[in-house]
Formats: sequence, C-alpha cells, structure tokens
Amino acid sequence: MAKQQAYNQRPGSDTLKKRTPRSESSGVLVLHKTLDILEAIKNTPGGLSLADLSRAVRMPKPTAYRITSTLESRGYLDRTTEGGYQVSRKLFELQRRTTDEQVIIRAAQPIMDRLVESCQETVNLGILDAGEVVVINTIESPQGIRMASKIGNRRYLHSTALGKVLLCGLPERELQRLIRVKGLPKLTPFTLTTVAGLKDELELIRERGYSIDNEENELNGRCLGAPIFGPYGRMVSALSISGPSFRMTVEHAHSLAPQLLEACRSITQSITS
Repeated sequence: MAKQQAYNQRPGSDTLKKRTPRSESSGVLVLHKTLDILEAIKNTPGGLSLADLSRAVRMPKPTAYRITSTLESRGYLDRTTEGGYQVSRKLFELQRRTTDEQVIIRAAQPIMDRLVESCQETVNLGILDAGEVVVINTIESPQGIRMASKIGNRRYLHSTALGKVLLCGLPERELQRLIRVKGLPKLTPFTLTTVAGLKDELELIRERGYSIDNEENELNGRCLGAPIFGPYGRMVSALSISGPSFRMTVEHAHSLAPQLLEACRSITQSITS
C-alpha cells in the first residue's frame, strides 16, 4: 500500500483552516459539555428528562437541548417512553468495537514485529469498515525501498490482499450488496473488475487460505493477506505482507504464506484464549 494512492484523499483533507484561540477554546468547551451529558445519561438507569439532565450537569436548558438534539439526530441518544433521553445501542456498539479493535491490535503487535523482522517487508493489520478495508496498525519494512502505509488508510476491498480476505468472510447477500454499492473500479490493468472474476478469486483464497494482490491496487506493489478469527470462528481482521514487486515476486509472495498463516493463527489464539 503506497501513501501516494489518490484513493486516500478525502474532501478537505489537504486543506488546513486556521483556527483562532477563541474558536478553539469554544470547540473544546462544547466537547466537554457533550461528554458531561453522555456520562450523566449513561450513569442514570432509565435515562434522564431534559430538566433533570440540565440540573445534573448544571447547564442551561437551551444548551442541553441543542446538544441532546444533535446526539439524538446522530443516533447516539434514544428517547425513553416518558420522553427522556437514554444512551442508544449505537454508542454501546461504538464502545464495543473500539474495545475489540484494541484487543486485536495488542494481540497482533508482538507478532507483527517478529514477522517484519523475519520477512523484512511491511506488515499491515486491517478491518472491514463501511465497505472498505481500514488499516488499524502497520509496521513498515526497514528496507530503503518499501511499501509505505499508515494507520487509518482506507482501500477498496476487491483490489487489496487485506480486502479480498475480508470479503471471504461475508455472507453472499452482503457481498452482493457491497459490490452493488461500491462497484469494482479499475485501479490498475490487473484489477479484478467483474463479479465472476472476483468470485473465482475468492473461492481460490478460501481453498488455499490466503490472498494475493498482484499489482491490482497499485503498480509495482505486491501483497499477500490472511484472516484472523475471533470467538465463534468469526473473521475479525486480516494481516498482510506488502513489498515492491521487484523484490516481492509472485514466487516469493507464495513462499511467505506459511509465515503469514502462522502469524494469523498465533493472533487468533491470543484473541480467543
């Protein structure tokens, strides 16, 4: 994965707006008030009415109303049958997911360190998020010419080793939905752009246990990926080894598969034990 990849550019990501000290402190104050409200509601069984909430956090009603209305519109608060506010399932899911990711990252870190030392190439840890693969941890190769990546990078699923592995863990209906929503855009001459071609590739990955990105996401880069499983055999993440194609030949990529698969088994065991 190269950091020059244009797909990472998000609207406004390359523009920095100058903030004044007053606007900065105002934003922090609103954040503090929002967190006060969430904590007060979360710590009160049955939720809180607007009046009770206003008293609990010592905040004027209009201010409390503006913040709770925003949180409700974003799905982080629900209304109780009495008209009060309670924390939504979305907030608990966000908390659970963040906790799950940290568990995976902690379990994977020492194993990723050893894998980079062994193979001398960049190792990435990724998860499925909103129809894309997101890098949640990365350790770059110590070599001068290497595949660069950074935490938070987003990539298409169909064109990356991490992504194709994660697609293998989806039910057929969800796979079809993602293809319909995200499409199969062509990023290089080698990208899989047909549903039939992608499905054949996923079947091959399931049979051998790992994926290969053969310059499908970007030219001159080759990767292999394998799955990490959580409780009950559910795929929760994927691990990849990436290198420049002049060094990471197809043959060399396949030769690294046993190391990658063993690393994934070790992470899976750490998570589930």
